[in-house]
Amino acid sequence: MLCVAEAKRYNFCTGIYNNFTRELFESRKELIESSSTIAPLGSQLGGEFKKMMKCFLMKCIGDLECKGERKQIKFQIDTVEFYGERVTEAQECIEKNDINQSLRNCVALHKQFPLPKGFSPTVVPCVKHVLAGTDCSTDEKKGLERGARAVADLYDQLDMVFADEEYVKNFDLKFDPRKYGL
Repeated sequence: MLCVAEAKRYNFCTGIYNNFTRELFESRKELIESSSTIAPLGSQLGGEFKKMMKCFLMKCIGDLECKGERKQIKFQIDTVEFYGERVTEAQECIEKNDINQSLRNCVALHKQFPLPKGFSPTVVPCVKHVLAGTDCSTDEKKGLERGARAVADLYDQLDMVFADEEYVKNFDLKFDPRKYGL
């Protein structure tokens, strides 16, 4: 009974989120076509709105107790959110040292998905290498390295998910930021 209720809540929340964002993007496209004064969704305002919508989605979904794909997707979202928070905390350093693209290259190969097997062990050393040549504070570096470790662990999980259908059906992990020093 718990899993049925959880599935309904998850589907309800993701349905609202998907419909709202789809309608929002369509409206935004129409506004952009008719005006040159609209702030792009990638702007500060747009970024804050996306963050608010993601927060709504995660609060609406809540904690998931039942094993499976929904729990695995939530684990992915929580992990990516954790990394994103570490990037936000170090944003000034990242911009000042012009390392945004280098960090992105360390954390994700945007041109291919799923990522190649064995990618996860390269994430943390790559981030450390990028940070080594900067004047970022020790706390900023530690935060970004923590985020990179979380992403590397996520990639290890994704390797297992893509290798075995049964693994995702029985997925039963919750993201725990304490594992990464927070």
